[in-house]
Amino acid sequence: MYTSIKSFNELTINELYDILQLRNKCFIVEQDIAFQDLDGYDKQADHLMMFDDNKLVGYIRMIHPGIRFNEASCGRASLEPEYRGYNHLEKMYREMLMFGDKQGYKVWRVVTQKKFYPIWKRKGWEIDKEIIEDGIESYEVILGR
Repeated sequence: MYTSIKSFNELTINELYDILQLRNKCFIVEQDIAFQDLDGYDKQADHLMMFDDNKLVGYIRMIHPGIRFNEASCGRASLEPEYRGYNHLEKMYREMLMFGDKQGYKVWRVVTQKKFYPIWKRKGWEIDKEIIEDGIESYEVILGR
C-alpha cells in the first residue's frame, strides 16, 4: 500500500478516471446520493490517492483555502469496500493533515453528513453550522491545527 498526492494537472487520464469511478461507486451507487460530483473544485485541488499495487483503493480531495471556503477543505473521501475496517482511511486522513501542515493550513473546514459526524468529532472537529447539501442534512465542521 502506498499513497500519492498530485495536483489536478499532474493526474494521468487513467488516475482521473479511476478517481471518478471510485467516487461514483461510493457516493452515487452505495449511498444513493443524486448529486453533481463534477462541481468544478477538482481543478483547484490536490488529490490524495491510496494504491494497492497499481489499483486505486482510496481517495481524498483537498481544496486550497479561498476556493470553496476561506479555510482549506477536504471531501469526496472514498475507500473501496474491501479495504474498510483496516485503518486505511485513518492513514489517508493523517497524510492529508501532514500535507496541510506543510502547506501552512491552520484551519480545515469540511461538510459531513450528520450521520458521519461522530467520526469527525472523535478527531477533534467541531460543528460550525447545520446545512442541507445535496438534499441531505449535514454539518460544516472545522478543525484548527
